[in-house]
Order: sequence, then structure tokens, then C-alpha cells
Amino acid sequence: MSIYLIYALLTAKSVRKMEKYKILIFNWRDPKHPNAGGAEKATHEIAKRWIQHGHGVHLVCGNYHGGSRFDNIDGMQVTRLGGRYSIYPLAALHYLRRLRGKYDVIIDEINTVPFFTPFYAKKPKVVFIHQLAAEVLFEELPFVQAKFWSVLEPHILRMYRDMPIVTSQSTRNDLVRIGIPESRIHVINYGVDHNLYMPTGKKNLNPHVLFIGRLRRFKGVHYLIRAMKRAVKEIPNVKLSIIGKGDLEYENYLKKLTKDLNLAEHITFYEFGFRESLERKIEIMQDAWLLAFPSIREGFGLAVVEANACGTPAVATDVPGLRDTVRNNETGILVPPKDVDALAKAMVEVLTNDELRVSLSKKCLKHSKLFDWDKTADQMLLLLKRVVR
Repeated sequence: MSIYLIYALLTAKSVRKMEKYKILIFNWRDPKHPNAGGAEKATHEIAKRWIQHGHGVHLVCGNYHGGSRFDNIDGMQVTRLGGRYSIYPLAALHYLRRLRGKYDVIIDEINTVPFFTPFYAKKPKVVFIHQLAAEVLFEELPFVQAKFWSVLEPHILRMYRDMPIVTSQSTRNDLVRIGIPESRIHVINYGVDHNLYMPTGKKNLNPHVLFIGRLRRFKGVHYLIRAMKRAVKEIPNVKLSIIGKGDLEYENYLKKLTKDLNLAEHITFYEFGFRESLERKIEIMQDAWLLAFPSIREGFGLAVVEANACGTPAVATDVPGLRDTVRNNETGILVPPKDVDALAKAMVEVLTNDELRVSLSKKCLKHSKLFDWDKTADQMLLLLKRVVR
């Protein structure tokens, strides 16, 4: 972590009292989008804290079926334009016609495709990269398209090599490997709202496993369901809660797989969306014995630290992002990606070994205290101040 970011932690109050900025954010989705994930939650959590301290925040993003053109989310002005792909040219046109010259700093959030703000915006800019697509592309797209984008992605990102970039530790390492100067990259982690996510001291009487996240192939939920088949043989009363929405075809596949493996009595699907039943989600996190996170790549693994804050350790895949949030054999267990046997074995070990589970729970709870949205917002705000000046 660079010196000025360490300084931010020590001077959080002075950071919040700095001059007020008008901040423009470009992102492909907003927090209310049906497919919103950790990146959108991070944007929302950071922005609402800036707003609480008097800064103005305007988010320009893509629209969705049933979404309004204009919105306000906890004080954040939202303008929705176009869709998943048309948002990028429409955002540039909207900026040139309506927004140019009205903001102090711009945040260009990259989710595979950037907004190319250096070509049309002269204001100071910060790049917010949540994760590289990399192997995720080969899970979500036909091979030819995936190969095309995987080759193109490094070239696109190198266009931002001279701009300050905010990202996680794992993504920082990926960016350095593709030629981004290390000096331009600032590691700022996601946070946790510890006023919401906290342990109750009580767990379900029966072994309870949880997955929470968007239902997409790269999340690897199908591996988790197959691992449950093995786990049930050793722990007949084990239950799995799957919380999330996403790709309808994939969701139907998961439900069919559950039925085909005769696991309907062991697996429950909760289709919660943005802000829907937040209290219920947290209750399930607090109730679960462990969080299973079988993704093949993450930017950070927000669900892990939220579960940890509830005293729930994780069994996760040893991939970028999740390595940032799970300390292997200390706060959780890391297993090879796509390895059903290893995933099942680790789950059974945590569920049946009370001493291990209690130890992981205590240590992951302590580790979660390192992550806090107030610190995240203060760190980013200090970076914006430096960029503006």
C-alpha cells in the first residue's frame, strides 16, 4: 500500500472535511440492476459515504427492462442510458452534450469493456477495475468470442497505463503482468458494514452450507451442487442455501441438476435481488456453518468477508480475488478450482470437525475487521483529491 493511502487511514476525519467535489462515475450497471453484483455494491457503498460528507455523485450507467431513465439512490444521481453494450457510446455522447465541464473528477469503472474516457473527457480521471475477465470469458461465451476478448483485454487495459488505477491485490498482480506500471496501481479493498454484518452467537442445529452471489457459470455453483452429493453421503442432514439471481438458463440448469441428483430435500434456492430481504440474507449468513464459494475467478470476494463478519468461515477456490479474502487454513480453506472432490472433502472436514470450525470462525471474524466501507471510501477520496490537484 502506498504511503499516502496509509496516511489516509490515520487522517480519516481530515479527509472527510476536505473541499467538496462533484464526482462523475461511469459503470455498466447501477446497484438496482437485476444483475448487479459486488462491483455495483462497492460503488454504492463508497458513493453514499461521499454523499454523507457533502460531495456530489452522479452515476451514468446502462438501463434494464423496467428501469427508469433517471433515479436517485441514497442521494446518488443516476442516469440510465441504452443497454449492456450501447451504454458505452451513449455515455460518451451524453457526457459531451450534457455533462462536460460540470464535474471535478471522473471515475471510469471497467467491467471488461471500459468507457474510453481519455478520448473525450479532459477532466482528471481515476480507473476502477474490479477484476479481469480472463478465464471467466471461456465460461460465459462461445469459444471464438471468448478467445477474441481474452486477447483484446490486455491491449484495452494498457490504454489506461498512465492513469491512476484502483483495484484489489489479485487484480493488481494481473495488471502488472500485462504491462501496467506498478506505480500507477493503488490497492483499495472492498469493505463491510459491521453495523449490519455481525455474529449472533447461534448457528443452525444442523450442518448448514451457504452460497450467495450471482448465478453465472463462472461462479461454479454446479460444482458445489455435485460436491453436496458427496457431502450428503457422510452428513445425511446437511443443507445448502443458494441465494442469488442471474442467468435464467443457468439457474434452471442448477435446479434440474439438483433434482437429477436427488438433492431437492437438501438444497433451497432463494431468489433475492438488490435490497430484497437484506435482513433475511444476513440471518442466513449468521445461521450457516460455512460459506462455499467455488468461483473460478473473483475481483475480491465480497461475500466472503461479509460472511466472515457474521462468524461464518469460507471454503473457497484458490483463485484470484478469493486469495485476497481467505487465509488458507486460518480463516477458511482454499481448494483447487473445478475440483468437486476437494471441495466436498473440505466442506465435510469443516462441518464435522467442531474444533476446526470454531477456530476458523473466530479467526475469520477477527480478519473481517480489516475491511470497512468507511476506510475504503476515505482511501478513494484521498486518491481523488490527489488526482484533482
